[in-house]
Amino acid sequence: MKIVYLYDGTPFIVKLNEEGEYVYPNDEYTEVPPPEGIYQPFYYDGNEWIGTSKEEWEAMQERPPLTPKAIELLVAQLQMQVMIGNKKTKELEDKLKISEKTLAETVMKVAELENKYGGNA
Repeated sequence: MKIVYLYDGTPFIVKLNEEGEYVYPNDEYTEVPPPEGIYQPFYYDGNEWIGTSKEEWEAMQERPPLTPKAIELLVAQLQMQVMIGNKKTKELEDKLKISEKTLAETVMKVAELENKYGGNA
């Protein structure tokens, strides 16, 4: 039995099968373990382990998690955006109806004039 590491750092135990052969993972792997002091996220690029520095990792940890209040605020903001979008959509629909009505009235006037003057101007 031995351990290899998938390129995402996941350890994989390689065991012998019934024929005495090692059974390796189907994914890419290396026998080189991730070095001490490497921070997530990290990966093996085929030659070496590439990871996050301690400073970058700590900066990611400093972000406060969303609290229920923050989530409620975010939801309220999204609802406001939807309401504003719906209002603008309604305004555009109203303008379109007015434009369609005006166009229909204009077409009717043109048809009346053509009928009145015989269509040959």
